[in-house]
Amino acid sequence: MRIAIDGPASSGKSSVGRLVAEELGIGFLDTGLLYRAITRRAIDLGWFTAPITAAEVADTNHEQVRHNLTELARSTDAQGSGSAFTMVIGGIPLADSQLEAADVELYVPAVASIASVRDALRAVQRNVAARGGAVLVGRDIGTVVLPDAECKIFLDATAEKRAVRRATQRGYAVGSAEHQAILASLITRDAEDRARPVAPLVAAADAITIHTDQMELADVVQRVVAEARKVAR
Repeated sequence: MRIAIDGPASSGKSSVGRLVAEELGIGFLDTGLLYRAITRRAIDLGWFTAPITAAEVADTNHEQVRHNLTELARSTDAQGSGSAFTMVIGGIPLADSQLEAADVELYVPAVASIASVRDALRAVQRNVAARGGAVLVGRDIGTVVLPDAECKIFLDATAEKRAVRRATQRGYAVGSAEHQAILASLITRDAEDRARPVAPLVAAADAITIHTDQMELADVVQRVVAEARKVAR
């Protein structure tokens, strides 16, 4: 079975997807790590020296940047099995800790907006899903990567609720300056993801939308598992 879980940043996709995969005994891939891996490598190579938006990277002045990033994408793979995948670019493995850095957060929306990068990574994602079934989480899984997935879920929550969750996870007090910065960042990322001309963030027409503002993680997991088992009958 292939399960597609989409949703905005910090909607709980990865936590839910990993636990659903464990319960169903299938693989799990957070596809966002692929884009983060490319971004990390580009930063390390010195390709980004100043903040750049998705709109700016689409400009003709950045054609070489787009070409270089696409070449990185073509050499990117997710190696491993189950839920233990390592992002590898040109034979160089990247630790998950390298992909969560603040500078990666800054540039990854622009990288993810490039059509040729997304095209190059689609085969990697589909290959993982074909290995006996898997849960894939991202922003365009049900609409683009696996449009024929047996089960499609769209997790949603308000930016305010997601900001509280992320701030709490990082040890920041609710209402603190850090919390407010996280909220502002999420609002900006939501707008970029939804307005992206290529594979924008949107629920697939046949996806089941779950609003998680008032739900605990375990409840969301059980709801997704239940929906997946309905399809499997």
